[in-house]
Amino acid sequence: MVAAEADFDIEFVEYPSALAVTQAIRDGTADMLAGVGRQVLEGHPVAFAGPVAETPFLLFVRGDAPQETTFATFDGTRIGAVRNTAASLIPPPEGVEMVVFDDQISAFAKLLNGDVDGVIALSPLGMRTLRKTGLDSLIRPSFPAIRSLLGYVALRQEHADLLPDIEQAIERLEANRALPELRRKWFMVPAVPIPDVLTVGVTQFPPYSLIAEDGSFSGFAVEVIRELADRANIALKFEAISQESWAQGPRLDAFDLLPARSATETEAEFLQFTNPIQTIDYLTFVRAEDAGQPLTPATRRVGILASSPQRAGIARTLGTELIPVADTEEAVTMLGDGNLDAVIFPRRAFEDFVTQAGKEGQFARLSEPAFQNDLSIALRPGLGDLRERLNVVIQGFIGSGQYRDLATKWLEKPQFWTPARVTLLLYAIGVLMALAALGMFIQNWRARKASDRLRSIAEASNSRLAAVLSSTSQAVFGFGGDGSLAIANPSGRRLLGLDPEEPARWPEAAAFIDPGTGDTCRLAENDGPTSDRATRIHGQACLFRSDPADPPRYVRVTSDTVRAPESGLASIMIVEDDHVNEMNRQKLDRSMRLSSLGMLTGGLAHDFNNVLGSILFNAEMGQMGEADRAPEILGRIIAAVDAGRNLTERLLAFSRDTPQDPRPVNVGRSFQKLAVLANSAITEAISLDLPTVDTDFFIFCDVGELENAMLNLIINARDALQGSGVGDRITVRVRTYDSDQMTESAHGLRNTLEISVSDNGPGMSAVVKRHATDPFYTTKKDGGGSGLGLSMVAGFVDRASGDLSIYSEPGQGTTVRLRLPQVNAEGAQKPAVKEAVSHGSGQQILLVEDQIELREPLVAILMRLGYEVEDVDTGVEAIARLESGETFDLVLSDIVMPGGVSGGDLAQDIAARFPGLPIILMSGHANIDMSELRSLDVPVLQKPAPVVEIARAIADVLASCGSEGSGRPKGAV
Repeated sequence: MVAAEADFDIEFVEYPSALAVTQAIRDGTADMLAGVGRQVLEGHPVAFAGPVAETPFLLFVRGDAPQETTFATFDGTRIGAVRNTAASLIPPPEGVEMVVFDDQISAFAKLLNGDVDGVIALSPLGMRTLRKTGLDSLIRPSFPAIRSLLGYVALRQEHADLLPDIEQAIERLEANRALPELRRKWFMVPAVPIPDVLTVGVTQFPPYSLIAEDGSFSGFAVEVIRELADRANIALKFEAISQESWAQGPRLDAFDLLPARSATETEAEFLQFTNPIQTIDYLTFVRAEDAGQPLTPATRRVGILASSPQRAGIARTLGTELIPVADTEEAVTMLGDGNLDAVIFPRRAFEDFVTQAGKEGQFARLSEPAFQNDLSIALRPGLGDLRERLNVVIQGFIGSGQYRDLATKWLEKPQFWTPARVTLLLYAIGVLMALAALGMFIQNWRARKASDRLRSIAEASNSRLAAVLSSTSQAVFGFGGDGSLAIANPSGRRLLGLDPEEPARWPEAAAFIDPGTGDTCRLAENDGPTSDRATRIHGQACLFRSDPADPPRYVRVTSDTVRAPESGLASIMIVEDDHVNEMNRQKLDRSMRLSSLGMLTGGLAHDFNNVLGSILFNAEMGQMGEADRAPEILGRIIAAVDAGRNLTERLLAFSRDTPQDPRPVNVGRSFQKLAVLANSAITEAISLDLPTVDTDFFIFCDVGELENAMLNLIINARDALQGSGVGDRITVRVRTYDSDQMTESAHGLRNTLEISVSDNGPGMSAVVKRHATDPFYTTKKDGGGSGLGLSMVAGFVDRASGDLSIYSEPGQGTTVRLRLPQVNAEGAQKPAVKEAVSHGSGQQILLVEDQIELREPLVAILMRLGYEVEDVDTGVEAIARLESGETFDLVLSDIVMPGGVSGGDLAQDIAARFPGLPIILMSGHANIDMSELRSLDVPVLQKPAPVVEIARAIADVLASCGSEGSGRPKGAV
């Protein structure tokens, strides 16, 4: 829109993620990006125009979080955000840890699992993700917004001459309302809390919605939504809207719901839809004289309602353009005048209008083409919880007599009395009057009999209900309007420690306890089970004890309001003892974790023992005086250290879950690295066949995602074999082919690389295979799996523009195939070339390392490189040496050290008090928080680092500061 208004051409390029788009702007492979925040591109050669949008950041919390939760009052311990986005730059509340994730789905999954207590995200992106994943009824936004993000048009500096034209184009688009309309279309407007009374937009669309002259609203869909809202306890108000506003759909600045709307694929991306409330038949109508002629859409003029959501779909089906008409009256007029050859319209709407206009004989309907479309209640984004409430009552209402009465009233043609029927009615009235006296007698007799029968039925029902309440193991409680305990069944009395004959009362010491925190458990919005503000709860897990001296037990709580005032009850609560099941589940969970950890650590211990054995044997050969073989012995020791270092790097990368940029990946080398971890995860009872892959095969993806996907598939196969006791072999195969010659590829990829992981295990049923890639779907019992393994693999394949298929039959094993497009090796990492070791010229280095077995050889190495070295073993001693006035050109320090001063603390202190003194940090730990170190621009080496890396890092840092480091404090003379 901006480019067209500013009169210059642009070309759109698709990237796999938002992070990839911003990276493309940073490195210059893209020239222009709209709707981006300034802070994301700070420090890069980018100019900005605008802003063009303002979008709020919201704190998303679980649906069971207190309603008063806001960012300012947040009392959790961890907040999540997507890595390298503006949301991740928002400082969390004091004492709250910020946790970053690769994407929003992962962040919301961790929120549901309780790994984080909130997620910060842009309002439209977060709401859309929740809607697409179906999590919008489990996760909700809190208000007010944390802050707003101004979105700008970002332009590379090379094209800065276009900025004046772009600024003027934006001003014109704001003035002519084109840009505000675009923001409304794509829901780039601030989210607001759900109002107490929701607005329903109504337009003239008989018989589904009608607006009378007095402003009242009626129609089939209007009366249905009134009844559903009453059953779901939702307050509504109705407002007349135009056809144009109806076509735009529910939105924040207009109205909240539409009583009936077709759900297209495009609208389902942005709107909420309930389960269908009615099915519409779209039929083809022609003039009566054309009724016997075949309809050829390609050569005939066919009209359709302009606002129909099915317009595009029907046009695609017929393979021709349809002519839009404003309303039913225009359709009937154009068809009758010969300006249209046919119209495709909802059957009832067209036939009712023709009947009212007295034109029944002028038109005919064809048996085909015919279309059907489901009508649903449409809701604006952010109303996922209300959608679920409506879906619950829709299920029962659709089959009720009240629904059938509404359908008969509005959707079936009315029956009119004919003269013959009027005459028959008069005769019937006479007969009825003659029988009135007899009827009254019979009525009284039958009423007495019915009363006795109903009394017997009620007594039997009460007896059956009392028997059920007495025999059930679940505790059932009923509470009065004042919150007092009114009834309790025998199981409930035992749970509360009450005598069978004692009046029902809720003990003051009884408490529901949060299993995670040990605090009193807040049941939904209630302060406790006796609250008069009863709220629906379903299966909430808590610990319960009736007396502080009793040990608590795991229970599950379900409650709801009672909508029968004559019962004297306001709410009912059911408490189920789940203690044994929960304890067994916890034991099984611990057992499975320890088992998996044991298999992995056993394999890794084997690999590390091999490394240590190689070092030991070669070192002992050196001690035996094999001087003439010293280079050979030392080379083997260095090779063993490199092997251990490579294994450690793979483990650290796996533990950090650190993403890498997508690039051409050498599949052969990646499989060589994968073999180290995969063989460690497989027991000796299972054979793993990993092929040797040609190193000329490349695919464009994230190397970490490829290796994690392969490890997931291998571990899934292992678990299937171990869990069933069937099969003992896992086979990995790699092949390439031209997909133009293969019919199974869904993407038409050329030069395709296929990776298959097969096992000879139990296989999958059709149901399991159909849901295998669904998020959180798992067949592992009692919480043995997250259900995200194959879902993550499918996500990786999708991001790599590939195709995933599963072949499996019960008893025949399973094969998972990944088809990925091959790329050439341009841009792939080339083999490392041995470089010369950089030497110093007497510069002073302060070495800080607490491990003497590392410190002493490192001192010797640095001195051999030409540096003067002073060494200390703590950060405290290093600061003391600097404060004493000693001068150094550089500080080389470990990060994790005893004494209370870490390497990070030392770097901060040097930056503040000795600004001219450079520092290099080293660490072998994976859980180092790098955010503060990045702000200080401090290089970090991964231990063990080769001499060439240490030498290069020292030389680069000294060169950047002119080899003139100073260890004097600020202000020293």
